[in-house]
Amino acid sequence: MRSTTIEPGLIRVFRWYVAIRLGLLFLVLWANQQPDPTNPRFPESGIFLFGILALMLFIPQVHRVLGVTFLPVTLVIASVAPIVESAANIEGRLAAGMGVNEALADFWMPFFLLFVPLLLIAWQYRYRSVLVFTIGTTLLDLAATIPLVQDQNADLASVTGLIVARGLLFAFVGLFVVKLMRAQKQARRSLTTHSATLEHLATSRERNRLARELHDTLAHSLSGIAVQLEAVRSIWDDDPDKARAIVGRALEDARSGLGEARRAIHALHASSLEELGLRAALEQLGDTTSERSGIAVEVTVGDKVRDLPPELENAIYRVADEALTNVARHSDAESAKVALIRRGGRIRLEVRDDGTGFDRSAEVPDGHVGIRGMRERAEMVAGSLAIASQSGEGTTVTFEVNPWK
Repeated sequence: MRSTTIEPGLIRVFRWYVAIRLGLLFLVLWANQQPDPTNPRFPESGIFLFGILALMLFIPQVHRVLGVTFLPVTLVIASVAPIVESAANIEGRLAAGMGVNEALADFWMPFFLLFVPLLLIAWQYRYRSVLVFTIGTTLLDLAATIPLVQDQNADLASVTGLIVARGLLFAFVGLFVVKLMRAQKQARRSLTTHSATLEHLATSRERNRLARELHDTLAHSLSGIAVQLEAVRSIWDDDPDKARAIVGRALEDARSGLGEARRAIHALHASSLEELGLRAALEQLGDTTSERSGIAVEVTVGDKVRDLPPELENAIYRVADEALTNVARHSDAESAKVALIRRGGRIRLEVRDDGTGFDRSAEVPDGHVGIRGMRERAEMVAGSLAIASQSGEGTTVTFEVNPWK
């Protein structure tokens, strides 16, 4: 099992499966406590193994401690648990005096329970891992079941045939799932590359446009002002009145150039922000991030967030954009939440993910994660930026500002 980057959504599916299975096992345990249960089962071993799985999947520290071995270990337990549970159920029924056919009544159950780890392994790893899973579960099931029923006049050929047939079906299904996932991963990589290329081209075109705009406005104005000031310096002593007149024209040119520069800087504002408004622009940003990265992004904007200054809206949008970009590139997260609220006289933006997080002592090289850029944007509108993160427990970026003080 080579893959170390867990596919988006896989852990979430795994958690749902284990939680549902554990809940059903507790229902079976409760049913066994009723007077004269008609179909006694023995779920204790399943509860034990699936309980271990639940602890491993729902406690973040376990993932951090096990590192790259976390997913293989949990998948091995998920593959072994249904077989152990089935064997314990057969043994318990035989010990209770039931016939071999009654003991094997639920022998079909591992087929469905093993389908989930099969799909997860095919989703995450190569086909050789599917073959290891198929062969390993087949041999384990044979070793666990045959000794229990061979002295009970059971049809061993049928039991063995069912187990082997299940293994062959798993190998066949796993092959198709691996091929589908390989095609999906390739499509995702192509989409990511294409999106990055388009973003790079759009950025380059915008920079070139702004360079031309600044050259035609600010640079031209500054050049004219420099010529006028040189003239003032040369005639200041001989013709003060004319020098003052030139200074006046230079001042007018400076004000005109300042206005042109402000208009050029205004062009840096996000077009989606201007066209859609802050709420819709943030929602679109979340949707775009989800499409590119596969991370589920939830965007919430409070009803009280309205009538903000344009420069503040731009700062909020840019901080959210940079934070989500970092989530997509570095966090290995399954989901992220963007919340913009107004509390009292303060506006608060929070971007939280459930990814791997990072060591706060490693914040110094922030050119890599864009922290410096977000802080600069926050400071431009007299706001503050805070980043809370811990390895294995996700990251939270918080931007707060009081625009009315």
